[in-house]
Amino acid sequence: MYIEFDLQNQGYWRDRELIETSLKMWHEQYSIAYRTKPARLKLRVTFDHDETYTFWAMTWNPRQNKVLAQYCIVSDLNNKI
Repeated sequence: MYIEFDLQNQGYWRDRELIETSLKMWHEQYSIAYRTKPARLKLRVTFDHDETYTFWAMTWNPRQNKVLAQYCIVSDLNNKI
């Protein structure tokens, strides 16, 4: 599984920095480690345990910010069969 944020071409670096900063604040509040990986115009976030994605979705607060709200949780169940 991973979380995928959509990044726009024009504001790529600004949006990526905003997401990274918000993730860092979330990490400091809940002490849960994460990893990020850029992929084209997307930023992927991964955790070690699948249960963490549910917790993240319940606690992530984009505060009316369009960039922080443009994400989806992608399941890789097809790769586990």
